[in-house]
Formats: sequence, C-alpha cells, structure tokens
Amino acid sequence: MRPRLISQRTIYRGRIIRLIREVLEADGRRMVRETVQHPGAVVIAPMLDRSRMIFVRQYRRAVKRRLLELPAGTLDPGERRLECARRELEEEPGWRAKRWQRLTQFYAAPGFISEQLTVFLAQGLTKTQAHPEPDESLQPVIVPVARALALIRSGGICDAKTIIGVLWADELMRQRR
Repeated sequence: MRPRLISQRTIYRGRIIRLIREVLEADGRRMVRETVQHPGAVVIAPMLDRSRMIFVRQYRRAVKRRLLELPAGTLDPGERRLECARRELEEEPGWRAKRWQRLTQFYAAPGFISEQLTVFLAQGLTKTQAHPEPDESLQPVIVPVARALALIRSGGICDAKTIIGVLWADELMRQRR
C-alpha cells in the first residue's frame, strides 16, 4: 500500500535540487522522509569506433577526487533528454554525433533522490570545440573499451552511471559483431 502524505515542506532550494521533508502514514505508523528532488540527467556513451570511447576526467567535490566518467549532464527546465545529450556531448568533450540510440534509464539512488538518468549511445562522431560550464574543470580522454572494462573490474572506474553506460555500450557492440 502506498503511504499517505501528511505534510510536506521544502527545507532547501538550490540551483538544481530541492530537499523535501515529508511526514507519511502507512499501516497506522508515521514516517519522516527527506528526499532530494532532481530534474533528471543524461549519460552519453560516445563510441569513436567499435573499440574506443570518449570519457571525461573531472574533480568531484562530493568524493574529493578526480573520476573517469562518461560525459553526462542535468536536464534544463523543459529540455528533452536527447537534446540534453547532444548539448552535453558538445559542451564537455567537444564532439557531435550523427547517430543516437537510447540504451537504458535508471534511478541514481531511489532511497533518497528522484534523479532518473537516461543513457544514450552516440556514434558517427565529429570533433568540435568543447565549451564546459564555467564551474566545470574536465579533461576529455579516449579509452579503449577493453581498458574501461578492466578499470571497472579493478575499481578505477567507480562511478555508477559510467559503469552502467560502459556495460550497456559494450554489450550492444558485441551483439553487432
């Protein structure tokens, strides 16, 4: 049975997220939940060819280290997911794609955040000029898929959205061989 909402208030409203505190009732019990409301995001698996992908290396303050990740970005208000993927591929590593395919969609951490991510495969790539956001410091990196898989196994790639994107892209490339 779905819990009944008793009360809800915004604790924090930021540029991208809102922190909501809710009191719920289910089976005669009251529960307090704090959730982060997020507009959603996209992840791009840019394939240069069947064996190489484009990543970005960037500092992530939440974990206080640089991570090797697939390009990704948050949806702007009213923006369609594919539009966001196109924008982020050009902004972050500086590439455009002729062919796009939606691979999967998943929740980042549904225990506390509403963020839903959509993974796209990008192919037929053409190099352009990167223009990251002013608060982004990232470096594009070309990585062989075999190396990315080894980095996932060793913990060198530890970002969930990147792991999911690499595994889906690799599986699709294997099926096409």
